[in-house]
Amino acid sequence: MPKRIMDHTLPLAARLPSRRIFEDDWRARPTPEHPFSVVLIHGTGVTKGDWMELGEDLRTLGYAVFAPDFGYRSTTLVEESTAQVAAYLDVVLQITGAQKLILVGHSQGGIIARRWLHHLGGAQYTHQLVCLGVPNHGTTHGGVMSPLGKSKRGGAVLDTLIQGFFGQSGFQMLNDSDIITALNARGETCKGVHYSCITTLSDRIIQPVESCFLLGANNLYVQDMDSKIFVSHEDLPHHPLVREMVVDEIVAAEPQLPHEA
Repeated sequence: MPKRIMDHTLPLAARLPSRRIFEDDWRARPTPEHPFSVVLIHGTGVTKGDWMELGEDLRTLGYAVFAPDFGYRSTTLVEESTAQVAAYLDVVLQITGAQKLILVGHSQGGIIARRWLHHLGGAQYTHQLVCLGVPNHGTTHGGVMSPLGKSKRGGAVLDTLIQGFFGQSGFQMLNDSDIITALNARGETCKGVHYSCITTLSDRIIQPVESCFLLGANNLYVQDMDSKIFVSHEDLPHHPLVREMVVDEIVAAEPQLPHEA
């Protein structure tokens, strides 16, 4: 049996064991009932296996669903991950024949989706974007550990932790990064695209949690559905209640078929 080679120069998040497998089925096509292909874009430090449950939920309902892996689990620079995802989205559009896409992004995956919409012309090919715990306005330095960064020594410790675990892209999720500033410079949403932003009050990575919300979006807390529930940032893609919320948002924004006479 060949020995597995691990590149120990990669950030820790790129080397952790992944969840189960979620495979693309390139035979899937949109239908009159569900005319837009769905693409699920994972966050930092995970693979598209994070979407196994939600992907199967949507496929059971008849949607054509796809999900890319990219950027060493999204630890490379956001610009590089966006370029890879953009190429993937082009292929989905071409192969499935869909006129537009429904995008679901978790954490950095939502930032990548928004960059495609705002800076690469993707808005004209997007019907809807559902954001799960996406730092749309950036997160504080260190999340819930941000008070540590008030001292020079503490800030250096946080920088080391971010670089070691999240890689280069971790710094691009901060609220003062050029990536975040550019995304919101000319408006937070794109005309003609339906936006839903779902976040959890239990998030310890993205702080403050309200930074996930966008003007013009349907902004929701998971706790709007259950005030006592605990859902972590990491659990958002596959938690049963969140999956239900995502499906509801997609169904609500779907175009209605004309009634037969």
